[in-house]
Amino acid sequence: MPNQPHAPSVSQRTGAFLNFTLKVNPMYEQFIELTNQIFWEGYAEQLAQENPVKFQFELNDFINTYQN
Repeated sequence: MPNQPHAPSVSQRTGAFLNFTLKVNPMYEQFIELTNQIFWEGYAEQLAQENPVKFQFELNDFINTYQN
């Protein structure tokens, strides 16, 4: 049986997602700043690592609400 390549861990996928999101969407920085002010420094990054689906939902909600 050939060796199967290992899928990236959640933290690796999340890190790549965060880097990609930051480059593609300038609203990302505003989202991070706002959540840091509301909760604590590093909240969004922690949420992205622990619950990427919720992070994406919150980010999308923020973008949809404040982009215009």
